Amino acid sequence: MTVNPTTLSPDILGCPRECPFLGMRTFMPQTLPFYCNKYETFLGADQAQRVCRCAQCRGVDQSITETGLSLIASYMTDHFTIEETKRVFLQLDPRFQKMFVDLVAQTGVQIILGSDDDKKPETLEDKILLARQDWKNRIGSPQAQEFKGLLDADGMPLMSRQTKTLLMNLFLVMDASEKEMMKNIMLNPKQADSFLNTFKRQPQDQDLLKNVRAVVYEYDRNGRELERLRQREREQNREQNRRQRNLQLLQMQRQRKRT
Repeated sequence: MTVNPTTLSPDILGCPRECPFLGMRTFMPQTLPFYCNKYETFLGADQAQRVCRCAQCRGVDQSITETGLSLIASYMTDHFTIEETKRVFLQLDPRFQKMFVDLVAQTGVQIILGSDDDKKPETLEDKILLARQDWKNRIGSPQAQEFKGLLDADGMPLMSRQTKTLLMNLFLVMDASEKEMMKNIMLNPKQADSFLNTFKRQPQDQDLLKNVRAVVYEYDRNGRELERLRQREREQNREQNRRQRNLQLLQMQRQRKRT
């Protein structure tokens, strides 16, 4: 049975598995696994690894400390690393704690203190700043901005904010050639409409990136084959026109000889 989490008591911390807004982001490397499509935020976990509702869903004021600890608890890494990162997070200046929570909730990035890192607040602060700058560079890159502009362009098939966000997430983790293919698909209105219909049927699970890549490559092959057919048709038309011109020239030459 589908559950609407916004009708649940604020005291219920867990996100229902049947929630229609609960999405997975396991296809993104080094990223938190669960995402709320309604409030557009990555979700944390409790000690039992159950997905937590966000503060907006519960209708309560956000606790930066509580949210930060739950986000760290959802990291896809070992227990020791999680506990060490939590311990140092609690030592951070409140401004850095908020910066951490805002960044991780928005991007899903796992900011981790590894086994070789100094377990000091300064180390985690540096990692937060580096992760924030890396995200700004990625989302602000010319390719990313161009693709975002395509999704918002007039004439683009109607799609929800959630679909645009998911497409943007996928685009950011693709390689340069795949990004170019995605851009070319969205530039073609017929291909874009067909691609989006196919995309919406894809399950949001750990295989989403692999499945979308397969679809992108298929569209690219079909597009190149269509372009080859069009090129062959253009060449045939040019050859036919050349023959017609030569025939007309020959007829004119014969006419002059007769006169």
